[in-house]
Amino acid sequence: MPFRSLSVALLAGYIQFCSAVGLAQTLNPVCQPTVTGPIVVASPAQRLAAGQRAQPPLTDIFAWPDTPIGIIKTSGGYEFFASDGGAHSRQTWNGHWVGNNKSGSVVTTAGTLDNPLGSGDPQDVSVSPNSDPAVNPTYPSYGYMGGGPVYQVPAGLTGAGNLLVTYHAELPKDALYAALGLAASSDNGLHWTDLGEIIRLNQAYAVGLDGFEIGDGPLVLSPDGKYFYLYFPDWMANGTLHTTNPAGVSTTTNVSVARALVASVLEAAFGPAHPHAVAFEKFYEGSWRLQPGIGGASSDLNPKSQYLGYIDIHYNSALSRYVMIVSNDTTFAYAESVDALHWTLPISLGDFGPIAAYPTAVGLGDDPHVLERKFFVYFTHLPTDGTGWQGGSLRRLTLTCP
Repeated sequence: MPFRSLSVALLAGYIQFCSAVGLAQTLNPVCQPTVTGPIVVASPAQRLAAGQRAQPPLTDIFAWPDTPIGIIKTSGGYEFFASDGGAHSRQTWNGHWVGNNKSGSVVTTAGTLDNPLGSGDPQDVSVSPNSDPAVNPTYPSYGYMGGGPVYQVPAGLTGAGNLLVTYHAELPKDALYAALGLAASSDNGLHWTDLGEIIRLNQAYAVGLDGFEIGDGPLVLSPDGKYFYLYFPDWMANGTLHTTNPAGVSTTTNVSVARALVASVLEAAFGPAHPHAVAFEKFYEGSWRLQPGIGGASSDLNPKSQYLGYIDIHYNSALSRYVMIVSNDTTFAYAESVDALHWTLPISLGDFGPIAAYPTAVGLGDDPHVLERKFFVYFTHLPTDGTGWQGGSLRRLTLTCP
């Protein structure tokens, strides 16, 4: 490349870099949300009764919801999707084998925003292996495989009306090493087929690693609508899990992101060829094309944040911004972004524990995935009195932007 062209390219890159840094430094939230106290929308007694109605009949406790919740609006109300974290031993139901000896599933319920469990029978469905074992050779090794965040394909796109779910899969013989994958359903969640992994930590799996929670976030459309973004905390490869390594460099990110083309994801999942996932790319050092979703490195989109944990992100049409809710299992925090890459510093929404996990923001309009000035945040509440899931409940906050 001639020197003059190289200089122009470097100057353009420098200007772009400075603009990005300036945006990150000057962006402030346009909403300072007011937050109501939590209300219970699924009590321990309601959860117990729903578990006794679940189909196929459960072989373990009804550990629901053990992931964030996916919600779609129907003509009669709402459908909710979330994992049952109980074990699913193989059994016969209506003459067919169900279950896969793993913990986790995708549970479908029909209800209202005030009563997500409704009065019907929860459909508790394990994610089935792909017919092509090469799509996900790790599938037999998972000890847990459950999902909740769903994306319903809109009209006009490949697979219109079908569902994609982001699932959280854990490898056994470790405190907690998890990956993110996709599964597809063409019958509204009565069956789910594994499409394979799309995100793994930069830190490779090894027996005996410290635990690290990668979460289970929703697919988010990019500002131009061409890409699926998926957000997660990442663990940089160094074999330990401490705030800093000996060189003083952070080894975990507060929030990282990977992406793949919407058209490619839907064609691979629902096209005429065998169903599978496509490769995602992590965002690293200002580029999408250097690091793969499976094991690649990633940049921290909010390195000065004081909050690390479960991440839920949705677009807010009233603010014309993306909204992030973060839970560190006790405290919830709120942040905003214009471009879905540069974020305001999260501000605290309050403490809702002792254990408050899996936040899910829900819009009150026609599309629950799109937030407005008033929206709900659901979360799983667990006590620390030894009752565990027996005393667990689903709770809800109301956030309002003045």
